[in-house]
Amino acid sequence: GIRSVTMSDIAGQLGISKKTLYQHIENKNDLIDKIVSYYIEGERNMCNLIGDSSNDALEEMIKISLLVQRNIEDMNPSLLFDLRKYHYPIWLRFENYRKDFILNLMSTNLERGKNEGLYRKEMNSDIISRIYIGTINIFTDEELLPPDQYPRIKLHKEFVMYHLHAIVSDKGKSLIEEYIKKLQNNKNL
Repeated sequence: GIRSVTMSDIAGQLGISKKTLYQHIENKNDLIDKIVSYYIEGERNMCNLIGDSSNDALEEMIKISLLVQRNIEDMNPSLLFDLRKYHYPIWLRFENYRKDFILNLMSTNLERGKNEGLYRKEMNSDIISRIYIGTINIFTDEELLPPDQYPRIKLHKEFVMYHLHAIVSDKGKSLIEEYIKKLQNNKNL
């Protein structure tokens, strides 16, 4: 988590003094702001790279989902809770990133998939993109889905499959199965 880690802890792990640490950052909030900015920029760059290198919209969606899955695996569950509770302005920036960049990314992917014949033509990309973004909040609802009963990775996998099967055309459905077989055989997409 964020709250339990002190600046002394950070300086000690880095093998530097707190004085040296404070020469590079103003305070813990500044450090968290820089970390979140770095994370957002890295994720944005990875998503753009994935989009540029994918053969089709479905492959892009699956690759981005795998990126998100790796991020979920690496993230301490209390991180988002602490960020929201103790560093709310930074949390809001993260939320705005999600609402803006990811919403646009999703909408663009849906339009691409419709044009490629992989997604249902009659689907309203704007509405589905917004539903997708809104549904992401379910991952942090520990009352509805307690993490000890519903591990986040399992939730994410089910969510992705639920989403994909809701948006694909018949052509896209057969391609999902092909991509899943590749994944199961440990072949990179």
